[in-house]
Amino acid sequence: MGKLIRIVAIAGIGLLLSLGCGKTDSIGGMSCGVRKARTVGDTSTASSDWTMFRANPQRTGHYSGKAVHRLTGLKWKFETGHGVHSSPAVAGGLVYVGGIDGNFYAVDAKTGQEKWRFKTGDGIESSPAVASGLVYFGSRDHCLYALDAKTGQEKWRFKTEGQVNSCPAVADSLVFFGSMDGNLYAVDAKTGREKWRVKSEEAIHYSTSDAEGVVV
Repeated sequence: MGKLIRIVAIAGIGLLLSLGCGKTDSIGGMSCGVRKARTVGDTSTASSDWTMFRANPQRTGHYSGKAVHRLTGLKWKFETGHGVHSSPAVAGGLVYVGGIDGNFYAVDAKTGQEKWRFKTGDGIESSPAVASGLVYFGSRDHCLYALDAKTGQEKWRFKTEGQVNSCPAVADSLVFFGSMDGNLYAVDAKTGREKWRVKSEEAIHYSTSDAEGVVV
């Protein structure tokens, strides 16, 4: 597979596939990122919105809406400058995804037209979360970012001492995420101010989950 990695939408079903992006699910032997979510934090979402990796802060992988029974063809494709390891999120008619080229993209869900992009200091493997008009994601440049979901304007960034490749979870006005510096962080979703951190014995690569007041 070449450096130009395509995000594709399949006509007639609203299904998104990010080629070469995922490590958890597979279709026909191809690793992919198919995500559909209900609600995130205190934000009400439409049934067509897929706002967080594995649907919700609990990472249950349970999605509302109808299952896909038939694929009818390619609707559009969008090429990035390098590989895509991040799984896309969908909210408000936009598709959000990060690239190994260091760019975070917002693309029109119907047409595949780029709406905006935001450049970070390194590649992005973190799958985004969308809540309350903001989109959150991590980067290999050691930062967690919060951008305006409509415009791509940076609202805040939180600097850690290691790569942030885990997928953030948003609940109760907090963003939970892990860093390769070995810390599990909770930061204020609006301001990015640190609320607490817990040090682990190893780097944290994977996604955090929040269920019944317990963060894992």
